[in-house]
Amino acid sequence: MGEMLGLNAALNMIAGPCSIESEAQMESVACALVHNGVKIMRGGAYKPRTSPYDFQGLGLEGLKMLKYTCEKFNLLSISELLDVQNLQAVLDHVDIIQIGSRSMHNTALLKEVGRTRHPVLLKRGLMSTLDEFLHALEYIVSNGNRNVIACERGIRTFESSTRNTLDLSSVAILKKDTALPVVVDLSHSLGHRKDIVGPIAKASIACGADGLMVEVHSDPAKALSDSDQQLTLGEFQILCDEITSFRDHMGAC
Repeated sequence: MGEMLGLNAALNMIAGPCSIESEAQMESVACALVHNGVKIMRGGAYKPRTSPYDFQGLGLEGLKMLKYTCEKFNLLSISELLDVQNLQAVLDHVDIIQIGSRSMHNTALLKEVGRTRHPVLLKRGLMSTLDEFLHALEYIVSNGNRNVIACERGIRTFESSTRNTLDLSSVAILKKDTALPVVVDLSHSLGHRKDIVGPIAKASIACGADGLMVEVHSDPAKALSDSDQQLTLGEFQILCDEITSFRDHMGAC
């Protein structure tokens, strides 16, 4: 399954903006992805926000933009599903369904995506133990869908130097105890700490991660959501170069 989803591509990367905002934004990011051999583009159409007054996403319009961009640039797409009522719209427009950390305990949602055969990326809940995460993954698999990707995105602790505390031990445990591909979400774990994204990316690969997820925006300062944690196109290029160099070094050892 990992190979089918592009997780064994040159950079093992899922990248794109936090929120889908415009066709121009999506196309500029897609160009950067293609330039660096990235095969999967992320983009949020339905956004779970802490404040009801924050941007909630473009919904179906955003999904259409994502599908159009990915078809134009020959990319696979991934976007978050928040509610069962939007399941068909997401199925019609994306290649991979993302279930976010806030929805990890929504067993009704997990069962529904389990009844599909659509690939699903499930993020670990922000205050969930690894055992709880494994059971959430099992809700999808036990309902017949084995096209599942586990995503470590950090958990909430008392530490405040990063947005969340990345638990890289979970990557090694998931790789040991399951047959599922494992992705590390760099943006939601590190938040504003873009200065350490390179070292953490390399540490994730060394731990056995099959893929990395990172948020990239053509103009993060003007982003409608999570502007602090999104990489510029230039920062993304630097990250890709670092990862390529690191993987070449690992291959030579």
